[in-house]
Amino acid sequence: MIEELQTWKWVGTDAGEAAIRTMPLSPTTAQIVAMRRTMSAEQVRATSDTARARVKGAKKLDARFAARMISDIAGIEMASSAISSVYKAKRFAAVLGEGSRVADLCCGIGGDSWGLGQAGLKPVGVDSSAVRAWMYGHNTGHEVICGDAIDECPTDIAGFHLDPARRTDLGTRTLEVEDFEPGPKAWERLIEKHPTGAIKLNPGVNAYDLPAGEVEILSEVGGLTQAMLWVGKLAGECERRATKLGIDGSVCSIAGDAWRPDESNEIGAFLGTLDPCLERADLVGEFLELTHTKLVHPGTGMVTADEPVEHPMVRWHTVHDVLKWNRKKVKAALRGLDGGIVEVRTRGGVINPDVEQKALRCKGSNNRMTVLVYRIDKKLTAVLAERVQRKTLHETNPVQGEEGG
Repeated sequence: MIEELQTWKWVGTDAGEAAIRTMPLSPTTAQIVAMRRTMSAEQVRATSDTARARVKGAKKLDARFAARMISDIAGIEMASSAISSVYKAKRFAAVLGEGSRVADLCCGIGGDSWGLGQAGLKPVGVDSSAVRAWMYGHNTGHEVICGDAIDECPTDIAGFHLDPARRTDLGTRTLEVEDFEPGPKAWERLIEKHPTGAIKLNPGVNAYDLPAGEVEILSEVGGLTQAMLWVGKLAGECERRATKLGIDGSVCSIAGDAWRPDESNEIGAFLGTLDPCLERADLVGEFLELTHTKLVHPGTGMVTADEPVEHPMVRWHTVHDVLKWNRKKVKAALRGLDGGIVEVRTRGGVINPDVEQKALRCKGSNNRMTVLVYRIDKKLTAVLAERVQRKTLHETNPVQGEEGG
């Protein structure tokens, strides 16, 4: 560990920075041999990791933060995006007040502390890994403690942000709360000492297994990103919240109590596919009441209406045909609609969308067609539809629970 730490500290020197800036993203054997004349194998590896991490981080983190950070690929993958970091930090600042001291436990490379600092808070990082603790200090400039996240948590904090490890020894993401490190028993000890804080978890975690508080599911472009358990003063009045974060800084949230509607309805003139954060948070019922739409079938994430209701949490399609899934029959129906290039959407792996998209391509001029293939009441159903453009939507209900971000 000491040798590894010394290697990373070298990467943070002027010589290391110069090596990063000239490091090829995919160095050849000849280039590696040439670099070995002035660097050790460990230095070459760490420099290469940082160069690739900066490229990947520029797409996820703040650009200026990513441009000067020291990290490996794993550090980038575990870090919160700049969008979610800023969003969460705003809640901390609004509740605790600007200038409050917040412990960033299992702080990693400092992605969440970057957001806390931007919000005017004073984060202090804690990580059991000496390498991660050093990276955090280098990247953020904030105080950092190398030690156990729970035992070494500072006592003079207004709140905490805990990011326990979310991968098993097999390298797969875990859905069981007992497999997090530190785990639920440690969370209880932490909350007993410091009642106000947040625990960052995998979005697939079973919310019913978590301690008391508000569970919030976050989604960004590309899907679900994390679940947050807010406790103490940071918890809202409702037990669940579903939040969609836009790349433009927009925020749309729906909060309420968890319940799962079990109704089924025939697909009407318009079909809407919901943002996955609503289902994961068990707030589909809240959305139905808010928008006066109808659920197609439990577990499908689809709603239907006579007129599409404008809301950031739903993507609407005009329905042309609904039929039992059969490739030949679906393709024949597409020809009758002058279909050309089609988009295929599904869930649960019931079909391979890439394969079917090629197979269903027709010679027509309409390239706006979408084929949605879902399992509805144990039967594979295909919906032939066209995406509704937002400017044509009818705002029949005010959008509630939407915040500027």
